Amino acid sequence: MNPPALPSESDPAPAQVIGQAIQDIMAARLARGFVPVGILFLVGVVQFVRGTEVWVPVGAILAGGAMLGYGLRIVQKAFARPKRLWMTLAVAGGIIPPLFSVYLIGWKGLRGLAQGGGFPGIALAILLGGLGVWVLRCWMKVVEVERLARVMAVNTDEEGGNV
Repeated sequence: MNPPALPSESDPAPAQVIGQAIQDIMAARLARGFVPVGILFLVGVVQFVRGTEVWVPVGAILAGGAMLGYGLRIVQKAFARPKRLWMTLAVAGGIIPPLFSVYLIGWKGLRGLAQGGGFPGIALAILLGGLGVWVLRCWMKVVEVERLARVMAVNTDEEGGNV
């Protein structure tokens, strides 16, 4: 039976290992979240060119930027970086993705289905409502990573971590 290895000088600090893990998880979550946002942007640009919509491409840009800022804030906190003004703005901007999703699901999706508009109108309503659900689901994954980062960082305080 081998005794447990003692930490050496070259071993990374626990906060550094946790920060790297949170960064990797957040990058994966954001990459998946940008897929529906990108599709929404393209659909919105097509609608904007046709002269029927302005809010979908604008909302897609704002939601994507808010998700990126919020995710970056979580990663910076996981690495115990000092708080900055943009981090507070990222928290305030964190309301944009769920509000945009509710707008897509309720106003563009369900309301569009109720209004009908033939096959193209119904298909667009289903597409926008489905993309709204997808954006909301991706946003919830980002929030889950934030909770995970908090739980993982709790026991690193004595090792130099930050909660």
